[in-house]
Amino acid sequence: MTLKEYFVENIKTGRIGEIGQKAIDYYKVPRVEDLSAQQKLDSLCTAADVSPALLDEIISSNSPVLRTVKGHAFETVFGKIMDSNGIVCDDIGGDGDVDLTVNGNTLQCKTPYAAGCNETTVSYKTHKTHGAKSKLESMDYYHHVADFADYLVGLVSYEPFQVLIVPKSDLPRVPASNVHIASPMFLPINGPYLNAFDKIGITKKLSIPSTITTPSASELLPKSAKVMKLKSEYILETIFRVENFRIWDMNMRGFIREAVLHQMFTENRIKVYDPIKLGLERADKADLVLKDAQKRDVRFQVKGLTYNGCVFDGTDSIIDCETQLSRGRVNDHPTQSRLYMTTDFEYVIMAIDPAYSNQFRRECCKTNDYNWHFYCVPTADLRKHPDYPGRIFSHQRPKYTALQKYLIDSNWIGLWSKF
Repeated sequence: MTLKEYFVENIKTGRIGEIGQKAIDYYKVPRVEDLSAQQKLDSLCTAADVSPALLDEIISSNSPVLRTVKGHAFETVFGKIMDSNGIVCDDIGGDGDVDLTVNGNTLQCKTPYAAGCNETTVSYKTHKTHGAKSKLESMDYYHHVADFADYLVGLVSYEPFQVLIVPKSDLPRVPASNVHIASPMFLPINGPYLNAFDKIGITKKLSIPSTITTPSASELLPKSAKVMKLKSEYILETIFRVENFRIWDMNMRGFIREAVLHQMFTENRIKVYDPIKLGLERADKADLVLKDAQKRDVRFQVKGLTYNGCVFDGTDSIIDCETQLSRGRVNDHPTQSRLYMTTDFEYVIMAIDPAYSNQFRRECCKTNDYNWHFYCVPTADLRKHPDYPGRIFSHQRPKYTALQKYLIDSNWIGLWSKF
């Protein structure tokens, strides 16, 4: 049985924890850590039904993906260096206030904020990734000093391996609040914090194996390895860590669905426009624009499914598509609301990835269908919020069978302007 055949029969959620477990079962190894980098790459690509080249492009060319993977990959590399020197380093994982612990010290690892860096200064963003949408909404956007890790460990460079190790008591503060940590912050590279490992109880000289950081000429993810200056195997190891589930489950899968959709547009010569470049109102709320036969701009938002909200029950199966922003509050605020306005776009494209498509098709038709399917639903047909009628409800939950009338097929493809 091939890996694809095994995944078709056994993958249900397509989440990283499940992919890792099924890869362990298929390749007959004890742990995820025992999978080779090639096996990890093959498992990701098979689960998402994408090519390695497309996956590499998604990681390297989308700043939200690259930023997330790069940040967690630094934690992986720092842990590897500690391990190679016989220093116990516990990986807390996730995206909380603490990433690692060394000698009883809690560490928050950060990679540079490139726009704030120069030859003498390195910059880091330390604000929270969840909660308040911006500093305009609440001071809670920033980390409180009391909640932050004992030390910030900020990457300066992999080669030579340089980090800043800064006690939280020395971190810059928000001008308006001495108990909140500044973001972005700016720190001198050459100063008391450069490779100050003694601050976290490491007194011996560290050995930094070049095999950890130096990319080779035959990387599995050549573009990603080049832009991160890091070997592919550590990028893949980072993605496969269950503690870092947000990388794949809540970040990369969204970009994958958009990449697959755009690939379909390209194959069918449909010209795609950037809403922001067109200067449309609230352009950031739409993902893409197509032009219809009359050359009118038509805006689309692309969304995937929420597995926990789906119901797999024969012909009564129900999808759950989250139709809200990832941050903000459920209210009618003009800029801070999570809820989309009904005028933000004309259609939502609901993307059902291979794992979900296969489950729904098994329930409804008793056959396998491990493929991507897209459905274009008019905003007018979406459920509206009962308290804010001018906004779209947070979740859409139609029956899977009822959704089929919106399937993107050859007839739909013929509606849009070509290049």
